[in-house]
Amino acid sequence: MIENSFLSLKLFLLGNSTVGKTSLIYKYLKNTFKKIYMPTIGFNNMPKNIILRNGKKAKIHFYDTAGQERYRSLTFNLIKSAAGIILMYDITKKETFKAIPEWVKSIREHKRKDFPIVLIGNKCDLEEEREVKTEEGKEEAIKNGFSFFESSSKDGINVQEAVSELVSKIFEQNEKGGIIEEEKERKNSFILKKEKKSKKKKKRKC
Repeated sequence: MIENSFLSLKLFLLGNSTVGKTSLIYKYLKNTFKKIYMPTIGFNNMPKNIILRNGKKAKIHFYDTAGQERYRSLTFNLIKSAAGIILMYDITKKETFKAIPEWVKSIREHKRKDFPIVLIGNKCDLEEEREVKTEEGKEEAIKNGFSFFESSSKDGINVQEAVSELVSKIFEQNEKGGIIEEEKERKNSFILKKEKKSKKKKKRKC
């Protein structure tokens, strides 16, 4: 590793509109919550510096993507550089959960099967309005090999835990030969760790 550098991770949040992607990021970054956010247009990049358990520095770049159909091509072009994905649905809107298989299908077209993904059923504070059972979310996650959480951006339930789980999964994959960027502490300077070329080509519950 280079001196005075830190790991740089691009994490993308995917899912239908209004599932709470923006509110989850703001809860994680600023511990704030608003009932209404303006719809994301294209995507927003929000960074945060963290200290890992091993004492190393890391910067997480959260990419809050638009859930509207007209922005999907932009979204999936961008996730080619992602280190991990948080895939979300709203437990009070069944249609957002039914859309998960289509999101997974599109992700698989750009990322390998063991790519780090965490599935989140958001808004678990609205239990009286629930349309998606916890067991349904767990089954979908198990089927695809994802970690699973139900979260509440309002109450802060499983927000930190879900991000920590995704970061852990990323480092597990990186040890198997993945790529994590190293970013120098001076501005606008990046170094990318390249994969070795082959010789031939010299949880808290709600």
